[in-house]
Amino acid sequence: MRIHFNATSNTINIPEIRKQTEDNLRKRFEESMPEIIKRMGERPPFITHEVGVYSNLFDEAENCYAQGFYYATISMIGIATERFCMELGEKIKFKINENEVNVNAIFENKLRQSKRLNLLKSGRLINEETFNRLNQIKKIRDKYIHPLELGYPKEDSLKILKLFVDILNSRFSDIYVILDGKIVEKSLK
Repeated sequence: MRIHFNATSNTINIPEIRKQTEDNLRKRFEESMPEIIKRMGERPPFITHEVGVYSNLFDEAENCYAQGFYYATISMIGIATERFCMELGEKIKFKINENEVNVNAIFENKLRQSKRLNLLKSGRLINEETFNRLNQIKKIRDKYIHPLELGYPKEDSLKILKLFVDILNSRFSDIYVILDGKIVEKSLK
């Protein structure tokens, strides 16, 4: 018989145990600092003009990766990219008898990610390259959420972080350019 047991919440308020726990955590954090800093430098920089709720989720995913929580990184990128697509999906407009209809009125908030991606691509809210990257992220996420095969969580978590950064950077550079230290719309330069 296997048992998983954690009684931390029962003992953490005992002063001696609390002090010992704080010391252990501090020591572990200090020892892991070089690896955390290394992982922080593995993700390329990005710039985006599309800031939304997904941004907070993406920040959390980056923090998970820096801490070495690879499965959590994969889950959070999956959540962040789905939220990113949901936010883009708010721009999808349908017309019925010349009247605009919101996507939620048709799908009642039950739109699956694969269908959402197809609609975003069909509506030209994302290009083919972004569509492919989002599908790659979904496939990696699905490998861990619906585990039918073993994966390499460290490599896969960095891969999907980079894929999402590539998406953000490409969408920004499709519209803006940085000239003389200023962000300028491409059509205005």
